Amino acid sequence: MPMKIDEFEEAGDEEELTTGEAIVAFLLENDENAWKRSEIAAAIDRDPNTVATNLSRLKNRNLVRHRENHWAITKDRGRLEEALRFSNALGGLNEAFGPIVENEEDARAWNESQPDEPHPSVVDDK
Repeated sequence: MPMKIDEFEEAGDEEELTTGEAIVAFLLENDENAWKRSEIAAAIDRDPNTVATNLSRLKNRNLVRHRENHWAITKDRGRLEEALRFSNALGGLNEAFGPIVENEEDARAWNESQPDEPHPSVVDDK
């Protein structure tokens, strides 16, 4: 049975985005609003605690803005473009030389380095 060309295009061999990439993509596509962490997590289908950690990292890199319980994409589009170019370059390096996390032990070490307490922005955000 034939497939509609739109479905064919959408079904391409897309790689899954990292949580940080998914957050940036969502906030960029929805830049007319600011969003709660839980809303972002639901929209990108990721764990809210993972989203909170990534939002903090993105804020430290000035890629997102934070006010009270809401988050929005940066106004600095130049900074955002620079970060996206870096992410694409890193993806190419991972493809050429392999990922940073290569085994269960590396994954455990990475997981253990995550904060034990929730990010301050998650208070009253459930």
